[in-house]
Amino acid sequence: MIPLRAAPAAVARPVVIDPAARRFLLLPAGSARAAGWTVPALPVRDQEPYRRTVLRHLRRERGFPAVRIGAVVGRLPAGAARPVEEYVVLAAPACGRWPRDVRALMAPGARWWDTAALRRSGDAVEPETLPLFLDGYWEGWLPDGVISLE
Repeated sequence: MIPLRAAPAAVARPVVIDPAARRFLLLPAGSARAAGWTVPALPVRDQEPYRRTVLRHLRRERGFPAVRIGAVVGRLPAGAARPVEEYVVLAAPACGRWPRDVRALMAPGARWWDTAALRRSGDAVEPETLPLFLDGYWEGWLPDGVISLE
């Protein structure tokens, strides 16, 4: 008998950022009903902190160089739109800048954006509060810690 997988307690949503250029990587949403751009949704393992989930995914599964997790994390509560809490985690290069091939490490079709270009494009983004969250991070008006993105 195949054991059933338990539903994750939470989902981590890593956002790969380039602080020097104030840009971030997005992936094509990939489905007809969710056109636009998104970030990965990673199930958090039982007893694993969501920050560790992001590090494991980027370093081990995607082959990223050293990563620094941002001090600001966005929290999307569980509700009608999402079955579990989601944590939007910012991931920057630990030192210097990302290698040129970081887009290819993320996923096919990954693209660098800045918030102004994303808004001008009119494309949908998931989570939809991501541009505002990133503006707050870049401009420094968000406090460190976990903040609500409702």
